[in-house]
Amino acid sequence: MLALGGLALAVAAFARTRDSPAADDLGDAGQVAAERTIDLVAWAYAVQPPPGFQMVDGRANKDFAIVIDGTRTMIVTAGTPGEIDCPELTALATCTVAADLLGDGVLWFSIVPGSPGATVQLPAVSEVLDGGWARLANGWVVRHAPKVDRSCPEASASLSDFISTYGDRATSTFNFEQQELVKVTCGRLPEGSATTTTTSSVLVPPIDATVVDSEPVIDSTLAGG
Repeated sequence: MLALGGLALAVAAFARTRDSPAADDLGDAGQVAAERTIDLVAWAYAVQPPPGFQMVDGRANKDFAIVIDGTRTMIVTAGTPGEIDCPELTALATCTVAADLLGDGVLWFSIVPGSPGATVQLPAVSEVLDGGWARLANGWVVRHAPKVDRSCPEASASLSDFISTYGDRATSTFNFEQQELVKVTCGRLPEGSATTTTTSSVLVPPIDATVVDSEPVIDSTLAGG
């Protein structure tokens, strides 16, 4: 019994370390984006909240299901912290889900707008991290491809140079199948800048094999329902 209790405490402690500053820690201004390690980004075929579902103080008040495709359904349990920013939540094929996972459990989730397709547009990259990860302007930490394409009117010497030049004006593109960020696109340039569009790419160190994603664990009990 003592061993089981210790294990439960260890899991809870680990989950807390995975939760970068929660919304409650940001203060009223909310100026600092909470950092979240995102293990899965997927287009959602359907979000299925039960009657009476709502987010209360940033947490789901009831269990609900997110149908990803015909064989995979993610279950988010009551009390899970997250955010919902998809205006047509219950309409088919209108949302994308991002999740911080721990085994079968969803530690944190975000549901944002996203139409069917191979990719979704995400905020700008604010920093390239070690081990094949990148931090986005909204605080999400996602994997990036070994070669990240840069689409911009002006060439940049490196991804770091691109970030320094365009900052939050840029956007990034995440590929669902690869589960990686594959492209960055600059935003509007100041007047007088070059207008000839060029596409370049940057090579970044290969992903460390010791930190390669395991298959995201998705509950399939409601698949196809």
